[in-house]
Amino acid sequence: MRPAACAGRWHCDLADDSLSWSPPIFALFGLDPASPLDRDTIVEMYEPDSRMLMEQLRARAIEERGSFTMEARIRGADGAVRWMLLTADVACHNGRPTQLYGVKQDITLEMTA
Repeated sequence: MRPAACAGRWHCDLADDSLSWSPPIFALFGLDPASPLDRDTIVEMYEPDSRMLMEQLRARAIEERGSFTMEARIRGADGAVRWMLLTADVACHNGRPTQLYGVKQDITLEMTA
């Protein structure tokens, strides 16, 4: 079982792609918790293969009103390369997708052991 301190909750408002993170995710991405969150900037922190897969899974989840889980490799703002387990689900209002939400968990030690 992974330590809870290494995981955090997130959500993305699909109306404007605004992000909201709990504190552990800022640490995972090497960011100060007071940092503004811009989705385009955050997506650029994903390594290319992880970025491509995440965007494909995200689009499918929104289209199908579903969910996904993946392992992603990121390069944080602090330059550190980390692995995370990303889970996402879609919230809908009147049958229309309005939010993505889930958990991001640091699994770097497991992936590099």
